[in-house]
Amino acid sequence: MKTMLILCGGVLCLSTMQAYAQETTTTPHASTATPETTINSEGPGMSSTSMSGGMTTSHGKSRADVYQDLVHSQQSGEAQRLNDLFKGGN
Repeated sequence: MKTMLILCGGVLCLSTMQAYAQETTTTPHASTATPETTINSEGPGMSSTSMSGGMTTSHGKSRADVYQDLVHSQQSGEAQRLNDLFKGGN
């Protein structure tokens, strides 16, 4: 029985390894790296659209804006709903 489990586990590992194997015959392609992407090792620079496709702002919020958002979420009950959702709070 143990031998059968070991064999099944080995077959599963080999099949998974085969599924994730990378093709070794890749053709080289022209590099599309810009100076901005080569300098920033974390990825390309700021784009004009967000991941959801909407436009992004070119500047962040000030501390006062963030504090006002916090106060508003506490007053509207949004902060408490999020704390309950994620089991946060005291």
